[in-house]
Order: sequence, then structure tokens, then C-alpha cells
Amino acid sequence: MSDYLMRIVVNEQQHEAKEQTCRAILTYLWEHGVPGATMRRGDAGIDSDGNIEYDILEDAYYNNLPIIIESVLSGAFIKNVEGGIKSLVKHGQISISKGFEDADFNQHEHFIVKVYTSEHKKRLLKKEEYEKILRFLQSKNVIWATVTKGIAGYGRDHVIYSQHLFPLSEHMPLVVECIVDKDNLSGLLEELKQVVTDGVVFTLPVDLILNR
Repeated sequence: MSDYLMRIVVNEQQHEAKEQTCRAILTYLWEHGVPGATMRRGDAGIDSDGNIEYDILEDAYYNNLPIIIESVLSGAFIKNVEGGIKSLVKHGQISISKGFEDADFNQHEHFIVKVYTSEHKKRLLKKEEYEKILRFLQSKNVIWATVTKGIAGYGRDHVIYSQHLFPLSEHMPLVVECIVDKDNLSGLLEELKQVVTDGVVFTLPVDLILNR
């Protein structure tokens, strides 16, 4: 059975009540046993009123920037939490994408590979957790791999980690993303499972229209 990617986009505050809906959503997922979730803040975006919001103020909260919450779920979990999430999102967007199935392999030429993991910085000069994943992808000649850091999230330990005053907070969530052609997908995924010792690897088909 395939897993699904639930992607939720909301503003950092609900305009009417100045509530942090994103925090309520993350807590809701956590309380309902969802195995993991990652929350990221955009640097700019267009809100529900069509206004462009920028990262201008020193305190990011008051910029009311878009927040992206992603979670990899089974179909059963989707049914359990979908209604509750919808009730929390007064202004926002929810999308669900079906993960890779064997039938997709012959119908698509390219696939997105998303790795949800975390960084572990116990010492100032220690390298981030994601570097080993990037070096592995580099060895496989993957280009345009990206890493984005989350501001909150939790994984299999079911502990919510969130951004504090210091940028070296431990266990902050990370998302590593890249696109792989089908000829290299199977081998890359098998080896990637050995590289990613703590996290989730999610794959879904995509139409690649430019890659240079």
C-alpha cells in the first residue's frame, strides 16, 4: 500500500485572531499519533488575500510568512486526520500526493526523492547530518539537490523540536530533495536507505521539463 504526502500551507498567523495555526496543526498531528511532521517557513509568499508577504522584519513571526507543514502518512492516517486538519485551516491549502508504486515506474521517466531527517549539532564545529546525504547524491551525479531547514517538527522519538534563540538547536528537521531518472532510481533508493539512518525517504513521480 502506498504512502501519501500531506502538504499544508498556511500563513504564520490567522489574520482575524492572530493565532499561530501552524503550531496548532503540528500539535494536532502529534496528538493523533502521526509518525512525523516537518514545518518550514518561507522567505516570501502570497497569502489568501493575494498579498505578497516578505521577510522584512527582524522578528519573522510578525512578517506573517507562509508556513509549509509536510507529513508522510498511510491512507488510514489520512482518513483519521483529514477532517480535523480541515477544521483548523480557516485560510490555507492542503494537498495530498500519492507515493511511488511499481506501476509508476514504466509510466514516468523521473521521480522526486524527498528525505525527511534532522541535524544533530552537539558541538560548534560538527558537520550537519545532511552532509552525508548530499555527498552520497553527489557521488551518484545527482544535480540540483536542495536542503531546507525546518523551524519545528518531530520524528520517530515523538518529541517536538522547535527553533529557539540559538541557531545551533539540536535535532532541527531537515528536508533534502532531488529528482532522479528512472534508470537510476532503484539503485539509488537501495543505497540511500543505508545512508539515511534516521528519517523518512519518500518518492513520487514527476514530469521534468528542464534540467541543465
